[in-house]
Amino acid sequence: MQGSSVVIAPLAKEPRVRSNGRKPPCSVVELQTQALAVTELRYRRLFETARDGILLLNAETGRIEDVNQSLTEMLGYPYAEFLGKKPWEMVPFKGTEVDESTFSELRTKRYLRFGQVDLHTERSQSIRVEFVGHAYGCNGHDIIEYNFREGIEPNVSQMAANSASRALEMLSQSSQAMLRGRDEQGLLQEYCRIAVETGGYLMAWVGVADSEPEKRVKVVAHFGCNDDYLETTDIRWDESERGQGPTGRAIRTGQMQFTEDMSIDPKLSPWRVEALKRRYWSSIALPFLIDDSTKKCLTVYADKPMHWSLQERQVLQNIANDMGFSVTAIRNAMAQEEGRVKLQVSLEQTVHVIANTIGERDSYTAGHQRRVANLCSRIALELGLPADTIHGLHLAASIHDLGKIGIPAEILAKPRALSAIEFSLIKEHANTGFNLLKNIDFPWPIARIIQQHHERMDGSGYPAGLKGDDILLESRILAVADNVEAMASHRPYRPALGIEVALGEIAKHRGVTFDADVVDACLRVFREHGYAIEDQ
Repeated sequence: MQGSSVVIAPLAKEPRVRSNGRKPPCSVVELQTQALAVTELRYRRLFETARDGILLLNAETGRIEDVNQSLTEMLGYPYAEFLGKKPWEMVPFKGTEVDESTFSELRTKRYLRFGQVDLHTERSQSIRVEFVGHAYGCNGHDIIEYNFREGIEPNVSQMAANSASRALEMLSQSSQAMLRGRDEQGLLQEYCRIAVETGGYLMAWVGVADSEPEKRVKVVAHFGCNDDYLETTDIRWDESERGQGPTGRAIRTGQMQFTEDMSIDPKLSPWRVEALKRRYWSSIALPFLIDDSTKKCLTVYADKPMHWSLQERQVLQNIANDMGFSVTAIRNAMAQEEGRVKLQVSLEQTVHVIANTIGERDSYTAGHQRRVANLCSRIALELGLPADTIHGLHLAASIHDLGKIGIPAEILAKPRALSAIEFSLIKEHANTGFNLLKNIDFPWPIARIIQQHHERMDGSGYPAGLKGDDILLESRILAVADNVEAMASHRPYRPALGIEVALGEIAKHRGVTFDADVVDACLRVFREHGYAIEDQ
């Protein structure tokens, strides 16, 4: 709600690291279990805060099991009015494509997109929305989800791509700042600079909780448009009026806090006049700890009222967490390699967050990447590759279609074969993914693996027409896994061909377009070890 002060639960803690800087070893099953728990939490948050109207239907009965607030507000009907009913029996959906035949079709096709659909509100008004339906497994049962979106904005794909690129660049620069940092003050100042110059925010500052009875927040670093604002404002972290701003509440509660419009938020009254003079319209405060005891907070201001999206909050929280770790590392004279590993975990998590944004527009690609990553790991294990190489390959495979974030969703979900022009746009995703990731300092060639996953052994692939050993082994594994999963699974423009057809196809092209050793390993994984493609 515009102007409200919102409390967000702390993000999950990042994995601990050993004293030698390495994460404790995890089995594939443990990693999958952890990923599933995080995915379920993220999905619930997205469902509850999504601007799209969403219905969840029982795939067997067609009855509504859940509805989010956006749809109840869109149509004007209360939550209880939806539960237990079939959509086509309700007034808002009568005479539309939200009918029984669509429901039946979704149970087999799994994904359907309709253009413009006219729904009916409680006041007998008609609203035009885009309607998308898809089916997926959840805790061993099928769920059918209907999404309704009003006011489709132009250039959404380009905006998403720009946002992803900006977030990645912020994390990349923060990683370099950490590795170069030798003194606490300079490091905090550098993080504030990155938030302003790369993140595009108006001002950023770091405050530390004073332990004196007044409980003031002392400024220790800042960058951007300040104009004596921090010197003249009295910000505290107690229960008084001056402790009710985002910074004070964040330090007091240990939870992220933000305000969307400072001009109308009643808790911002002590600072409103001075803040608006400097064009501070919204802010977010992200707490972090130093040595598990010193309470500090990164506060960022934007020059317009804004909705702090889930992706933006997660990126900023990762940066705040990195600040806490970085300062602790400096104070404890930790080895540079341990810092690199810790930050690398943060980078990997953030890349996954950004990659998941494509799943909001194209649910097929999100599941496809997960399934391909799991298959890649099994093939690499069969080939006897080192565990560290397999980990890097799994990470690359799990985001290998990141470049599709710059492709219009209508093309990705088109239920028919693509035109030559549309396919040429699709082919750009390998280079787009490379360009988004090329400046990130991973210990594996993630960007190149992604760039080469459509190259072929005989030079018939794209984007560079590489041949044979000029193609990374990881990319050759990814190419086989990508093709097997794509053929075996449902695609927007055709039903699933089945695993035997998929395996027969790669065997047919063994040693021609696909690496012979990789194909042989893949066939063994399925035919000798009983591997099955599942959306885990």
